[in-house]
Amino acid sequence: MDTFRQSIFRFIKDWSLITHGDRVLVACSGGVDSVALLHFLASHRDRMEIEVAAIHVDHMLRGEESAADGAFVEGVCATYGIPFFGGSVPVPDMIEQNGGNVQAVCRAGRYALFTEIMQYHRYNVLVTAHHAEDQLETVLMQVAKGGQPSGMPVKREVAGGVVVRPFLPVMKAELYSYVKEYELQFREDPSNESDAYMRNRYRHHIVPFMLTETPAAAKNVVKMAGWLQQDDDLLEMLAIEQFERIVEFTAEGLPAIDSGAFSDMHLALQRRVITLLLKYLYDGESIPVEYNSALISQLLHHVTSQNGNVFIDLPRGYRFMRAYSKLTFVRDTQFEETAIRKVFPKGSWTRWGNDVELYWTEVDDSNLELFMGVDDIMYFDLPDTDFPLYIKGREDGDRILLAGMDHPKRLSRLFIDGKVDFAERDRLPLIVTARGEICAVPGLRYGVAFSRNKTEQSHYIVLTRKC
Repeated sequence: MDTFRQSIFRFIKDWSLITHGDRVLVACSGGVDSVALLHFLASHRDRMEIEVAAIHVDHMLRGEESAADGAFVEGVCATYGIPFFGGSVPVPDMIEQNGGNVQAVCRAGRYALFTEIMQYHRYNVLVTAHHAEDQLETVLMQVAKGGQPSGMPVKREVAGGVVVRPFLPVMKAELYSYVKEYELQFREDPSNESDAYMRNRYRHHIVPFMLTETPAAAKNVVKMAGWLQQDDDLLEMLAIEQFERIVEFTAEGLPAIDSGAFSDMHLALQRRVITLLLKYLYDGESIPVEYNSALISQLLHHVTSQNGNVFIDLPRGYRFMRAYSKLTFVRDTQFEETAIRKVFPKGSWTRWGNDVELYWTEVDDSNLELFMGVDDIMYFDLPDTDFPLYIKGREDGDRILLAGMDHPKRLSRLFIDGKVDFAERDRLPLIVTARGEICAVPGLRYGVAFSRNKTEQSHYIVLTRKC
């Protein structure tokens, strides 16, 4: 165990992960990894001159069993005489309401609770028990998906402080040896044995083969990932310097750059400066995933080209313009209207942006003149509680319940299936009920309450015409 302890302390020192006076919050699931981490830090808190507490999150996926994990961790904390914080994230309910990947939802909910506790109770360091094989799995998945193989950050900022991973230099077998030596109890999560999750499939089938071929593979990857992270930190710092040097701002506060100054930069910095430009534009607002790599590559191509003038529509109503040697971002004025929710009154044409007009009324009130020049006609019926109706632009996570489906479908998936152009997606009107439920995307898809043909249940009619 001396070698184990020395490697951990050396790694903490080399990466400046934990220093004297830190208030450390240990993320503890109750599994072997986090139990070893909690014991290690609790045992050495006096030597390290730190305060230690633990936090456990119940994702509510395994009923009483997962609740018992929290009680176990609380008991361990009582034994060590350290504070315990427990919380839960209703992952099943969140998945049912909003969909998404189970592990991603768990992680987002877990870290939201971590940072909340850190900020409220003034803990400045969150410690997780990821080890060398975890890093190897992460790097392999990043490579397979075409990402940069820099792995999990050894240290990164979060709200309230930093997240650190001091166990990255050690192997899983070393953690089992550690808990055996100190006769520590731990809990086993049966979901870790399931091949339903990608990480588990890598863990069960790919990583063991690699370690058989090259026993040092995991520790080698930890070193490589650390170096790549340091390189990336340097490039990010240089990109920020270039951003501050070459970017000017219009009267509207939007960035503009000279194409010559941009082209003089190294390609590695160009890509990072474009990312900084997008971060500046959206100021923390999430950019749809489908725009990320494709949009950056498209902008990079046009920013460095000198051929003609170019306009590129961007998410959330922005537009990139290249005119001669000047590169400018502007706000699409028509998006200002489509970014808000507006009342959709009965019996009058309602304009949405510069592209479309919508009209709805009771079927009995419709007349032949209404149908002149109309591009789409649908009949529908809604309960009185769904009125008044509204029109709004799309937002991340929007869903619509379609005929024949048990659960609402994500609009992002609907747009992909319908081959709707990226720029067009932000301009499409959505009809929304008084309860906030999307019931129609006029001209594209309609919810369960709508039909193409008039029936006995059809009390209302909605018309769409392009401007």
